[in-house]
Amino acid sequence: MTDVKDKGVPAGTEGKTVGEMLRLGREARKLSIEQVNRETKISVQTIRALEEDDFGAFPSETYVKGFVRTYAEFLGLDGNKLWAMIGARSGAQAAGPGPSWEIEGGLREERLGPPRWIRSIMIPALVAVVIVLVILLVREHRKAQPSTVGLHSTATSIPAEATATTVSR
Repeated sequence: MTDVKDKGVPAGTEGKTVGEMLRLGREARKLSIEQVNRETKISVQTIRALEEDDFGAFPSETYVKGFVRTYAEFLGLDGNKLWAMIGARSGAQAAGPGPSWEIEGGLREERLGPPRWIRSIMIPALVAVVIVLVILLVREHRKAQPSTVGLHSTATSIPAEATATTVSR
């Protein structure tokens, strides 16, 4: 029977893959895949993929890293050491085809939104539209103001004349 070192890798696993070490760690604890699923909330398919070293089944490196660490920590293994072993293995296999997430680093990030030249035209155009609207608003406000001022001056002058007439009588 294989003993499990505390926070290490299972004893007697030299030359074994990460998946084999995870499987040996699970078997040393006499756990079924379904029990691991219930305790860790990692799907049965994911556990099987990890134990079979099928890292190409994952959408990205981040998923593999998280699942390996979670599964290893649950088994009392060092998830960081197991992850380092996967990284070393990936580097050694770089010449051949590997998981799809190995290609991820070479992809160019796609920018969302309009191209730069559209932004360089749209911003000045929007500023010009705002300036024109402000100028039109100010003109309308000035046209409306004199008629209101004239009514106020007439209204105030009438009582002044009326008071002057009343005073002279």
